[in-house]
Amino acid sequence: MEVAGAARRSDRGAPGEKSRATHGARGTQGRGRTARLAVLVSAVMQPIRLGSAGPEVTDVQRRLSALGHLTDPDDPGVYGRTTESAVKAFQQDRGLPADGIVGEDTWKVLVEASYELGDRNLWLRRPMMRGDDVRELQQRLNRLGFDAGQVDGIFGRETEAALREFQVNVARTEDGIAGSDTVAALRRLHRQHQSVPSFSVKEREQLRGAGRPSIAGARVMVDPGHGPDDPGFVASAGAVAEHEVNWHIASRLAGRLGALGCSVTLSRGPRTTPSTSERARLANDDDVEAVISLRVNGMRSERAHGAAAYYYGRGDVISEAGRRFAQLAIDHVVQETGTLNCRTHPSSAGLLRETRAPAIIVEPGFLSHPDEGAKLQTPSYQEAIVRGLTEATLAFLTGHRLGA
Repeated sequence: MEVAGAARRSDRGAPGEKSRATHGARGTQGRGRTARLAVLVSAVMQPIRLGSAGPEVTDVQRRLSALGHLTDPDDPGVYGRTTESAVKAFQQDRGLPADGIVGEDTWKVLVEASYELGDRNLWLRRPMMRGDDVRELQQRLNRLGFDAGQVDGIFGRETEAALREFQVNVARTEDGIAGSDTVAALRRLHRQHQSVPSFSVKEREQLRGAGRPSIAGARVMVDPGHGPDDPGFVASAGAVAEHEVNWHIASRLAGRLGALGCSVTLSRGPRTTPSTSERARLANDDDVEAVISLRVNGMRSERAHGAAAYYYGRGDVISEAGRRFAQLAIDHVVQETGTLNCRTHPSSAGLLRETRAPAIIVEPGFLSHPDEGAKLQTPSYQEAIVRGLTEATLAFLTGHRLGA
């Protein structure tokens, strides 16, 4: 494949964050497939975890205390058991993996949680404004019948269009800015009894409609989770890292979908580690129709095993399309591999929240399990996972089975 180039930037704002130049590749491969490897710049945040110390820990503790999750803190600037428990409670409350580690997703959500509607003016800008205040704005607009899109806490074009439509209807200045007057009008008109957001109704109607006649030409992003700078689970020193297994499964899946005529985007190469937002931005820029993120699981206990899948959801707001895709994925993977069905679950992980297309995270097994972990590293078991995910993607996009 031809190496397209690299770039460098300096990102500020996340504790422990560092800037790296990364390389991707872009090229074409046979049988109608266009496979693209992202040319992305990675700004990988160094995880804050048990044993960490410094001003970044103090910042995390301050934010947790303000949100009521840390009432009896450890020593300031020291990440002890109490801080870890508070982080886990926050993660559970926000639909994030409750691992007690402040990584990229947890840090972003922690910062966004500090805003309430009315604390600041909201409008469309670059980078987009994010926060719980944006989420509440979207909820209120949707429940009043103004389609602000997915309730993801990100002020994008759909949110701006819904806000402007609301302003026109209530005889407010149509400026697309949620200032004090607009927020006051929203609060006066908010209808609590309208419990189904308009974007959920729209998704359900789309799911009832006819799918694609063929998977050929479909645009799909396959995301190998983690990367060399953020390796994920590693069972022991010198053992294979999660990012390597993710890459092998994802690249096999990209090849299988490409052979069926899909235009496949790979979110990273084997030696790059783009951030969550960079992966989501690539999917949105390529206007993909579905996103499949591959992660293998790992725990301290060696007994845990099985496959699980995740779709966007927080509270009463879920992606109906994502839930359907996740269910298809887990059903087919379990059928092909025979592993335990650990079901589907809603999550507000960054990739699920930031992509416009239906997105899922699939964890096909546990690297920490002695038997399943060994299988996950074999080409034959990886092929079984890929067969299941290919069938699921075909069924989601077209409603057909492979060869039917």
